[in-house]
Amino acid sequence: MGFNELPPIEKLDVYLDAAFKRARMNARKYVLKDSEKSALKRTRLLALIKITTVKDYLKESFLSIIAKYPNFDNLTEFYTQLLKVTLDYKQLKKSLGSLDWFVKQLSVLSKKYARLVRSAMSASDIDAKMSAYYGRVSSLLKQISQELEALHVARQQLREFPSIKEGLFTICIAGFPNVGKSTLLGKLTPAKPEINRYAFTTKKLNLGYRSWNGVRAQFIDTPGALNRLEKMNIIEKQAFLAMKYVSHVIVYIFDLTEESYPLSDQQKLFKRLKDFDKKMFAYLSKTDMLDKKTIANFQKSFEKKKIPLFISKEGLLTSLSLQQKEFLK
Repeated sequence: MGFNELPPIEKLDVYLDAAFKRARMNARKYVLKDSEKSALKRTRLLALIKITTVKDYLKESFLSIIAKYPNFDNLTEFYTQLLKVTLDYKQLKKSLGSLDWFVKQLSVLSKKYARLVRSAMSASDIDAKMSAYYGRVSSLLKQISQELEALHVARQQLREFPSIKEGLFTICIAGFPNVGKSTLLGKLTPAKPEINRYAFTTKKLNLGYRSWNGVRAQFIDTPGALNRLEKMNIIEKQAFLAMKYVSHVIVYIFDLTEESYPLSDQQKLFKRLKDFDKKMFAYLSKTDMLDKKTIANFQKSFEKKKIPLFISKEGLLTSLSLQQKEFLK
């Protein structure tokens, strides 16, 4: 699912100006019949065209916004929890509800003023009714101005959410920053994540895909160090929730060079992620910078953990493909 298609939320003056401008244009385009050429009939008809145009434009604009948002009651657990830790979930639903309220109130208001225009006995009376109608529409829209602003802010955050596909066998690549997560993603999939030589370079969940026997698997490069949830930034929260609710396998990367983080800290994080109760594999990165003895000693010490440790992408890919077969059974 992705939120990239969410329509922009404009300021209320933009909606009003566009609606009133379209009303004027539609009125100008109307070609009067001979029977409609009296001043009173002409004024009444053009006023009704304007009322209908304003109503239809604003109704279409706001219903389109509502329609583009997903049904929050039918979201996967990952997106539900991500919404709750990122946004004011209740406020977001309230703001969307306010658009529906506005559309209903606008329909009632437009019907009322259409009746008043039809029963008006003079052109000046119709003009007065139209001025009142425009004022009431403006006032009605102002009542939801704060909700429009809240939706504007929420949209900016929602568009940063990752587009994680449902139903695919999913592998999360975890570990401390700068241990080689993005590098491994680039080795396992055609994805080309940005890779730099300093910590916290990954600013989003990088996604990659690979197929085994024609069936796609999803890889997620999870950034951050994943400390306590309340101390995580938004990207780390996404990573945490992806591992908890989306992953079927977690590949944890160890960096024995300890360039960025001590091995003891890497071990602690590894132990913490085991609490997710997911199938785990370990992978040793930067082996070209290590001597054979260091690698052998670590492999021996790791045997008691009863979790497979890989030093090549080929062995890791073979085991992941077998896990996918189990997932598909």
